[in-house]
Amino acid sequence: MINALKPLDYKENYKDLIPEGNFRISPSTIGKFTDKKWEWYRSQVLGEEIFTGNTSTVLGTCIHRVAEVCTKFQSSDERDILRTEIPEYIDSFKNNPEIDTTFIQEQWKPMGNALINYLNLFGYPERSEDAIAYKICDGVYVGGTADAVIGNTLVDYKTTSNQSVSDTYIPNNYKFQLLAYAWVYRKLGIDIQNIRIVWITQHIVGRISEKTGKPLKDYPSTVIPVTQVITKEDMDFIESYLKLIAETYLKSKECPELTYLL
Repeated sequence: MINALKPLDYKENYKDLIPEGNFRISPSTIGKFTDKKWEWYRSQVLGEEIFTGNTSTVLGTCIHRVAEVCTKFQSSDERDILRTEIPEYIDSFKNNPEIDTTFIQEQWKPMGNALINYLNLFGYPERSEDAIAYKICDGVYVGGTADAVIGNTLVDYKTTSNQSVSDTYIPNNYKFQLLAYAWVYRKLGIDIQNIRIVWITQHIVGRISEKTGKPLKDYPSTVIPVTQVITKEDMDFIESYLKLIAETYLKSKECPELTYLL
């Protein structure tokens, strides 16, 4: 099921999926609930803008856009939107000192091409940038926008500067995120059996050693997929963890004086 293009900033209010007044647990923030509870509470519950983006997140958005456009549109004419849309998006950050727009302009094409080559070889998803949500208890939903689904596999695209990223291991924060999406999909009747991270490494070429003046080794952008089968234990864990987050939120709402303990 391929739907229309999302806005390039990928901001989604989920008003058509989650009734007004309900709290949304975002799968992408579950890791922060574990490691940075106060930051999670401030951003998710209080709505404070804790993080506004950096070079890596803007580059990641650009590569996600390449994946979305090339999944939803097969003709070169339709895909031409990328030639203008992405450079304009990058240029909108030119006055932000936290974002290296020159680096992003240099990276998005070779990284995007590496991803397209991978998709051409292994197949395009049936679902792309799919907004989904499901009620976990009264007043609380789990919902977000999943990158892609191909067959019975949930896919998440991640850009990285790590040229030796693991090809066997999905870090727990990303695993929790993917399991939460898988949980929602299963509740919606879509049988997700596997989770997959698709790493796209940065395109590091043409460097010269400052010490010797000689060329350094090139590291062209590479795509590294890592797939794990979802076990019953995985699903039991993520459901209990989502319930813990929901109950923590509800208790803090009921007893604000206990929030610091939660």
